[in-house]
Order: sequence, then C-alpha cells, then structure tokens
Amino acid sequence: MTTSCGHGGNRRAFAAKYGIPEAEVIDLSANSNPWGPPESVLRVYQESASLLSRYPDPDSQFLKKEIARNYPLWPENVIAGNGSTELIHLLVQFLKPRKALLIEPTFSEYRRALNLQGTEVRALLLREKNNFQINTAELLNAAQGVDVVFLCNPNNPTGAVLPRAEILTLIESMHRRGIFLVLDEAFIDWVPEEALASALTDQSSFFILRSLTKFYSLSGIRIGYGLGARRLIEKLEHVKITWSVNHLAEILAVEALRDLEFQRKSRQLFQQEKDFLFQELSAIEELKVFPSVANFFLVKLKNGIRAGELTEKLAAEKIMIRDAGNFVGLDNQFFRVAVARREENQLLINALRRIFEMSHAAS
Repeated sequence: MTTSCGHGGNRRAFAAKYGIPEAEVIDLSANSNPWGPPESVLRVYQESASLLSRYPDPDSQFLKKEIARNYPLWPENVIAGNGSTELIHLLVQFLKPRKALLIEPTFSEYRRALNLQGTEVRALLLREKNNFQINTAELLNAAQGVDVVFLCNPNNPTGAVLPRAEILTLIESMHRRGIFLVLDEAFIDWVPEEALASALTDQSSFFILRSLTKFYSLSGIRIGYGLGARRLIEKLEHVKITWSVNHLAEILAVEALRDLEFQRKSRQLFQQEKDFLFQELSAIEELKVFPSVANFFLVKLKNGIRAGELTEKLAAEKIMIRDAGNFVGLDNQFFRVAVARREENQLLINALRRIFEMSHAAS
C-alpha cells in the first residue's frame, strides 16, 4: 500500500497493511530530522490554541520577514507555501514551459507537475558507476532547447550534491541560453555552505525551493518557501491560492528558524549518526551504499533479493524503508533509508543482518 505518488512517510498506511500499531512503526522511509521538531517549536505549539479561531495572514508577512532577515533578502523575494510541493506546482502552472529537463532519479513531484501542465519532459539519467553525481557539461548539453531545468541539490534519492561554485557557473551558462533553473534545496540545511540564496538578485533567472518539513521535522504542518527575483515573486503571489499557509504553520516556522541551538546540535548529531550508519551498512556485503551529504542513503541490493521483498521482511521487524524502484532511472534493487537516532539505526542494521543470514541459510 503506497500513496498515489509513491512517496515515503505514509506511516498510517504501513501500520494498517502490516497490522502494526502506528506508534510502534520505525519510519525510515521519510527524510525528516529524527531530533526534531525543536523543543522551542513544541512549546509555542502548546501555547497556540487561540490561533485556531483566527484567519491566517494571506501574505504570510511575519514568516517572509524572518526568512528574508536570515539571508539577507527583501521580504518581497520570498513566497511561502503549503510545503514546497505547492510551490513546485504553482511555478509550473505560471511558467507553462514547453520543454523541461529533469536530472533523474529525482523527486517525483517535478515530473507530476510538468505532466499535469502538458510539458514535454526530457530526462538526463545519472549513472550508477559515477555514484549518481551530476556532470555539468552533460547537463548543459541535455538542456539544449528546453525552457526550464529542475535540479534537486542535494538530490533525492541519491544524496549527491553539486558544489555551490559549479551551480553558479551553471546558472550563468543557462542564463545566456534563456533557460530558467528551479533549484530545490529541501535538504540543503544539512550542508548550508552549499546554499545559493546569497547569490540571488532581482536579475536572477533561477528560483530556489526550500522546505522546513525536513530539517525541522515539521512535515505534519506543511510549510515551505521559495526565493526568487521580486518581479517573479509578485506574479506568483497573484496566482497563488489564498490562505494556503495556515496561521499555526507560520508561527511555528518562524520559531524553528530562530532556534540556532537546535540547528547546531542537529548537524552535530547528524554527522555522527550518518558516519555510523554508512559504515555499518557498507560492512554488509549484500549492500552497496552510495555516498550522501543528506540525511538518507540510497542503497543497492546485490544478492538477488529485491527491495519489495526486503520491505516485507523489515515490516515484520516494524521497520519501514522506501522502496526506490519507482524512481525514474532506478529499479527494484534499490531502496532508500533515512539516518535516524542511534537506537533505530542499530535496529535496522541488526534486522538486515538477520535477514541476509536467513537468506543464506535457506539457499
């Protein structure tokens, strides 16, 4: 049982399918921060019951000002959304591109939005032998004749990152060719030194998508934002659905952005657990683990077992992973797993070892 678009994180459906109490599911299929939400956000949430009877600000000015202050940019360079997914669809509906390029495997919502618009979609398939890293020369060659390119950085589901300097060079080349770049930085908070917001101007021909649902673990309230030239943002605001960002989401997002200690501690803990999980997964001979800068790993199964079968076996351990077989450019040998807390990471490693030991014993 999956969601209609095949995303991870559907804990309720997983629990119902396998007869597991939802509270007991160890969800490693979604890529949210296992150390969040911040305690400061939880405290404000508990104090915010009075907001339920109020209409939200349709312009989300409180949030825009906080975001702009962090970069710094003008509030008019910011648009808030009901998660970055709303902004993906909004941007495609506004731009109405004739041809678009996707660098795949990548987040499936780009293709879905483009298909709904009737856009011709081209794909540049990343190669496993290169650890799914992007070659900018190949990208520019593949982008000839397109109107817009979607680039997820760090990429989901591969975890690969294109360095900031290379993206800046890429943007210059695309600008000369009249190509608009949509840069999805949903996971950039794990590697903030690669972020592009500081390079944005009102002459920029690129748009940045940012999410607060990943790093701050706020998936349940749906909150994200976009950064772009003021003229573009103004036009997007005119066609955006009114009140798509609720009052509570705006208040909690501002509180999360202000919690610098949470950000520091999350990155510190993340690095420890990412290193641990990578080493432990890599020590299992049946697995090939691809390098990642994000809070998840793409893994390939090498011993004949398929991701769907592994999903079933891990479900018996109450562990939920992301079968990556429905990503364009991948097949049923691939799965994605999130970096979690040490106890959950260890439970996954122990379960995988038991599964492969039993598989060997049965063969």
